[in-house]
Amino acid sequence: MVGIMGRHERLFFDNVAQHIVVSAIEQLFLDDKDIFFYRTLLDDISKQLNVDVHAYSIRSASIHFLCTFREKELSSRFMQSLGLRYVSYFNKKYGRKGTLWQGRYKSSLVEDRYVLSSISYIESFDDALLSSYSKNALNLEDSIVRAHEMYKLLGKDDACRASVYKKRFPKGCLDCKIASFIEMHLQKQTITGSAEFYKKLENIAGRTFALKKRGRPKKDKNIKKGKNMFEKLVVLDKEKHKELKVSPLEDLKFAKDLSFVPLLANETRKVYELFPVVFTSDENPSLVLITSLGDKNLAINDEGKYITRYVPAFLRRYPFSLVSSKDNPQEKIVLIDEGASSVSKTKGKQLFTKDAEQSEMLKNAIKFLTEFEKEHAKTLAIAKSIKESNILEDREISVGEGDSKKVLVKGFQVVNRDKLNKLDDATLAQWARVGVITFIDYHIESLSKIETLFKLASQNQTK
Repeated sequence: MVGIMGRHERLFFDNVAQHIVVSAIEQLFLDDKDIFFYRTLLDDISKQLNVDVHAYSIRSASIHFLCTFREKELSSRFMQSLGLRYVSYFNKKYGRKGTLWQGRYKSSLVEDRYVLSSISYIESFDDALLSSYSKNALNLEDSIVRAHEMYKLLGKDDACRASVYKKRFPKGCLDCKIASFIEMHLQKQTITGSAEFYKKLENIAGRTFALKKRGRPKKDKNIKKGKNMFEKLVVLDKEKHKELKVSPLEDLKFAKDLSFVPLLANETRKVYELFPVVFTSDENPSLVLITSLGDKNLAINDEGKYITRYVPAFLRRYPFSLVSSKDNPQEKIVLIDEGASSVSKTKGKQLFTKDAEQSEMLKNAIKFLTEFEKEHAKTLAIAKSIKESNILEDREISVGEGDSKKVLVKGFQVVNRDKLNKLDDATLAQWARVGVITFIDYHIESLSKIETLFKLASQNQTK
């Protein structure tokens, strides 16, 4: 059975640690002050809520934690507080609007025997901007970290424990099978544990938890890890980048790992016939196109081509992005992904002329970015008005029922037609005049295209 169903509750057991990851749709940190601010938030909020953070890794487009919570609802409060406060800071600083996050965070309960391996996994990312490795392996001061009981068993004091941990878990040398086991359970949001541990929790909960087979999903070597399509986003500089050229955007593999694609309201009529158009479940929702069932972007084929004629503007603006100056929100700063395959010094069109002036190509790109920002602001305003009307409700895409149910996509909302019809005449009339009702019709019609995702996923599996 395939369906769009209500959000399920996260598992919680006393004294059982949770591995959590939250992913972003954009680069989260543009300078060291951003990293420092997030670290300060993490320190403050973990202490306010009395959350034990055993390990963390702050990356450019995702953040991992290993935490123990004392109450069932604390994990949600912890992540919401962190997420909302950082987005508020980031948006104010860079003059942007909307969320930074890719829906809800993922979490996995971790059996004690896998706690140290999970800590090592979290601390092993080469691209980590900041992590708990300095505390757990080097015994440097870090007010965020609280030692897990399994870590305390490594020695009589912190110095001894750090020495033993560093020898047992050299950075970047975690056994591949263990790393794959941890990654699989985190991504599937099942329990990182043994069959015996599953049985123990089943006896406590009075229900069955399906123990997934160990194994590592196949990965395309040409696809970058993570959920952020930017590899090395920097401020465009006419001196530093005077020799750079940009080729036409033909290969979209940079977005192959995006679970969904941010969408503009005026694009809905161009995409609703193939993929579901939904709202994120944030306090200030965005509009997104669901193009994945939890794995790769099904709208992009193996050759890096979009499978429909229309490519959303969010992807077409690559390798550029636009932010506001923190000193003057009206002043816009152009960013470029230096790691993009379309950027080089040998082929494509010049960004700057010999006189260090903007080339025609760059002027057109900036014009496109500016128009995108304007339409994005309009989209957020429409989404906000729909959210405030209380006609949105949580949904998820799942297969199966009961104990065999598997959630594939969650953290989004859709319009409830019955609630829409019960709105007052004045609101409906106003929405009809400005085109919101037409937009909602496209949105609701698009929900029937969930079957398309399953067909595309099935076709990919048979290749």
